Amino acid sequence: MSGRQGILWAAPGTTCQEARAGYDRIGHAAALRFPGMEQRWTYTSAGIRRKLAAQGSPAKDPGDALSAMQTEGFTRVAVMSLHLTDGMEFGELAEAVAVRVGQPESRMTAALGHALLTSETDWHRALNALWTSLPTPPGDQDRVILVAHGSRDPRAVKTLLSAAQLCRGVDPRLTVGMMLGVPGLDDVVRDCQASGVKKAWLLPCMVVAGFSAREDIAGPGEQSWATALTRAGIEAVPVIRGLGEVDGVVDIWMDNLERLLAGLEDSKGRKG
Repeated sequence: MSGRQGILWAAPGTTCQEARAGYDRIGHAAALRFPGMEQRWTYTSAGIRRKLAAQGSPAKDPGDALSAMQTEGFTRVAVMSLHLTDGMEFGELAEAVAVRVGQPESRMTAALGHALLTSETDWHRALNALWTSLPTPPGDQDRVILVAHGSRDPRAVKTLLSAAQLCRGVDPRLTVGMMLGVPGLDDVVRDCQASGVKKAWLLPCMVVAGFSAREDIAGPGEQSWATALTRAGIEAVPVIRGLGEVDGVVDIWMDNLERLLAGLEDSKGRKG
């Protein structure tokens, strides 16, 4: 079987049909940037995979996806992580790549991309892309809040805190809030009130805008971020789209993918 080079996109996953637009846009951008390069997808969230299987739309876990690509004859695979942090799911992905590539009978070489927020350069680029993609420029008394899922994983918590600190360096009106962790919703609301914020833009700090973005951030429920800010006398302006729908952020993943593919080519040359 002749060797083939391909891309494996590794994302947490989603069961929200509307949110898939972000993944589709990333795949389309890769098809334009790397014409003819075959792409596959894997979802790293076991919970998402269970729900999709129950809906009749099963998705492969990373190990099975890599095994399937090896069976198809792929010998060089760029595994592109669409995780924001280096938490549990990213760690499991890295382990799956190491196990499949490390098998004695394996003819596959794989290179794993990094989680977005673990690169200060990438995150700085992403913040500028998000800022310039707002429908209108924020006012002096506005606050732009990037709402992340958050994590209990110590590595991910450290990465998220570093990412939050970088925000104010880009613009003092820019901040990160966590659904799980600190700063949480109450912290963000208090900070906005203390700073005299009149309007708060709410952006999901997520690759795709799934149910949590549509309900927990922008929804009308009593526990949503939009509701809490409105109750505090602050105009809430949700911009419900994932990072995968922002061209400047997608460009970051494409640039990282180009470097991964180049490294695989170099590896092939050294082995040859």
